[in-house]
Formats: sequence, C-alpha cells, structure tokens
Amino acid sequence: SVLGVSGIDRAMAYLVATGTGFRLGELKSLCPENFDLDSDPPTVAVSAAYSKHRRRDVQPIRIDLAEIIRPWLENKAAGESVFQLPDKAARMINVDLRCARARWIKEVASKAQRRLRLKTDFLKTTDHDNRVCDFHALRHTYITRLVRSGASVKVCQDLARHSTPMLTIGRYAHTRLHDLTHAL
Repeated sequence: SVLGVSGIDRAMAYLVATGTGFRLGELKSLCPENFDLDSDPPTVAVSAAYSKHRRRDVQPIRIDLAEIIRPWLENKAAGESVFQLPDKAARMINVDLRCARARWIKEVASKAQRRLRLKTDFLKTTDHDNRVCDFHALRHTYITRLVRSGASVKVCQDLARHSTPMLTIGRYAHTRLHDLTHAL
C-alpha cells in the first residue's frame, strides 16, 4: 500500500487515467454509477460538478479496458468513490516508478546490462530533458496516443475535452524521432 492506496487500486487509477484522459480530480469523483460498461461503446462519465468545463462529460473507452475494469468495479460500493487517491498523487506515482525501475534493472542477469539500464531514463520520474512524470503526465500520454493513432485533430480535441485544437496538438501531443521518421 502506498499512501493508503492498494496496489490494484493504483494500477486501476493509472489504467483509467491513460484510457480516458481524466484529470486526478475527475478520477477521484468517479463512483460505480459513472461507468456504463455495457453500452456500445462502453463509457465513463464525469459529473458536471467535477468536470473542468462544468458540464457532464461522457468519455468512450476501449472494450478491452472495460473488461479489465468490470471485475474490479464489482467490489465497489454504490455512491462511493472508486478511487481513494491522495490529493497530490505525485508522491504515489514517484514511489511506483522508483519500484518499477528498480525491478526492471534487477531483472537482467549481467552487470553490463544493468549498467546500460541505469544510464537510461526509462521509468525515471524526471528525464534528461527535465520533463517530469507526474499524474498529469498520464493525460499527456492519453492525448499523445490519440494523435499517434491517426485520429483527426477534431476527434483528438473532442476526446481531450479541449476548447481549442491548438491546446490539444500544441501542448499535449508529443512527438518522438520515430514519429517524425514515420511521417517521412
């Protein structure tokens, strides 16, 4: 348990965040009733009181994510938040990243491989460009994946629930050298 949050609940929070683009406050507001896993497509709704734009937001999710959520959600009490997350989730994600990185480094047999892994930014909380992996980075991941999927700018903007495409593409979508090369 990290900060009183069980491992499965932390994992589910990360999955739902990267599968919906929801902000921390929006995730913390979710009750079982906010999930409609039997609709086509399955959806998760944020009540207007918790949405940044003060409107009810219904977000479609992938079917495979709905199937992962379904059994976990069965044990959650109606009317109560499914995520008991800390107000500042940065510490929680930092602890999880440090633990995952340590396991990743230890899993290789040779010292040479471990030294190579130690030199990388993989699973670090801050990379060599000083970019920080915090809970909000999961929203950036969601939007970057949307853009990489080839979805139109308008679809990405709507799924990100942004008022302008410039915010979606300019601030939240990130490219790598591979993305640039693929475009060529």
